[in-house]
Amino acid sequence: MGCTAADAPTRLPTLEAGQVTPYPDRASDAKADSFALYGQATWTPAILDDALHLTGGARYTRDKKSGDLFKVNGVDKDFRFDISSSRVDPTVTLAFDATDNIHLYGKWGTAYRAGGANSRSVTYRAYKPEEVETSEIGFKGEFLDHHVRLNLAAYKTIYKNQQIDFNAVLSEVPGGPTRTTIETVNVDGHGTIKGVEADLVVMPVEGLTLTAAYAYTKGDLAQAANPFAGNALQTVFVVYTPKNAFSGAIDYSLPLDWATLRAHVDANGGDGYHSQSSDAALTDSSFLVNARLSLADITLKGDAKLQISAWSRNLFNEQHTFFQTGSSSLQLGIFNEPRTYGLEATVRF
Repeated sequence: MGCTAADAPTRLPTLEAGQVTPYPDRASDAKADSFALYGQATWTPAILDDALHLTGGARYTRDKKSGDLFKVNGVDKDFRFDISSSRVDPTVTLAFDATDNIHLYGKWGTAYRAGGANSRSVTYRAYKPEEVETSEIGFKGEFLDHHVRLNLAAYKTIYKNQQIDFNAVLSEVPGGPTRTTIETVNVDGHGTIKGVEADLVVMPVEGLTLTAAYAYTKGDLAQAANPFAGNALQTVFVVYTPKNAFSGAIDYSLPLDWATLRAHVDANGGDGYHSQSSDAALTDSSFLVNARLSLADITLKGDAKLQISAWSRNLFNEQHTFFQTGSSSLQLGIFNEPRTYGLEATVRF
């Protein structure tokens, strides 16, 4: 939460926007105490050959937070917050074993994220807890003598008092000019996030494993009051969550007379996403491939085993932004790492 000091810092003169501030630029002190108690029980009635399972649980949580923000832009301040909250969150799961290899389930539950204050705020104002209600249905199955595994799920999450960050890189705000300021506010109204997920594992022959995953996510959030624009309502977004995301991998293992050959290739990618909740800018879409080829279990003296590997991350040197903000006239983006590769030798005793 920033820097702390044993003694209160000497008051410094007010600084103009863009002027370099003395060290430390910002200093705060915060304390958080959280207590939770959780329990659950499962009931399996005798009907349907014990194939039905009802699980219920609840979590009691109590949070208390307080803090002081005593320097902003190198100038002494005296901002404090002190909040506490407690609640009980229930959860219910109904599961059905259709066969030994096919399982269905439905789940409902609530949760919450404690409130607090952002140490990069210029006023250290507190924000309220965030409440969440989630419903989910799913399918888990194994086929072809356990050579194929398929998991499917669909869910919907409803948010209340969602916590959203607004950023001001350099601007005049209440309290004076500031840099890299973040204000966390609660969204009035409800927001929803819903989606589907699928995971597939196939083992067609001995030593070969193929995996694939896909996720579709759609978020509809209520507008939030932007503290850097006179509390005007502004559209906000789900962050770091592409609408479509996918991954896959190929793993192969072949025993040799003197070693084990292991090969691994994985790929993942997705649509562009919002990297800031208050910014409409989207990052680039992405597609990354990684690979590793190893000779393992090479016997040395005694019980020692040698493994030699060649690897590459971002094999095709794909380039995309994973953080992006700004308008059409001024864009700030941070790019992913370029292709890296290397050799490794590992000895295990």
